[in-house]
Amino acid sequence: MGRVAPPSPLCVQYAKPPTMTEHTKKTIETRTIDGVEALVNVDPEEIFIDLPASNPRYIRVQEGDRIQEGDVGTQSTAEMAGPLLTHWVVESITEETVIGRDTETNETREWDREQLVQRLGIGGLSAELSTFDRVSVTELEEWRGRHTSEGSEEVKPYVVVIAYGNNGGKFTQLYAATEAGDWDSLEVVQQDSHVQAFSDELRTHFDDAVREALEVEQRYH
Repeated sequence: MGRVAPPSPLCVQYAKPPTMTEHTKKTIETRTIDGVEALVNVDPEEIFIDLPASNPRYIRVQEGDRIQEGDVGTQSTAEMAGPLLTHWVVESITEETVIGRDTETNETREWDREQLVQRLGIGGLSAELSTFDRVSVTELEEWRGRHTSEGSEEVKPYVVVIAYGNNGGKFTQLYAATEAGDWDSLEVVQQDSHVQAFSDELRTHFDDAVREALEVEQRYH
């Protein structure tokens, strides 16, 4: 498929509302991570890093999640699956410390929370991808005229959806409507290769997050 036109300014970012088990009030502090300003929550049970502070990318680790050695942002899937990289299940997150259990040896390890935040931010450790809490939806106005029937005011919307994962990654897909003006008819026309490699469970989480974001955006049309 040809080059995708740059997104128009019409962009809505959707973030999932907190569930009953999540904190509805968070204590956020500014941190400098590898020279970049970040926003970091300091509450127990969860680590949440907005990095950089002005970008939708984020890192989120909750009790029960997995983290591992390596940088998911620069290393391939095969490299991240290497046998020499240690994986932990996070068992406890307090205001001062984080405790993880090695998935191979079952031994526990304690980190200073601040040091762990820094390592997650610079890629020394990575969160296992499990959720997509932020999704942006952008309609490409530049494409409208190319797919409008002569004499018709109806258009077939083209939409770029970017889903941001809890490991700091982002996943981009292009959608197009099969019927003019009908957002319910949106279908994928350009798929992120990483999404194709998702497990069935992760793909379900991704599809649900995208569907909810599109439903929110559709209210404005």
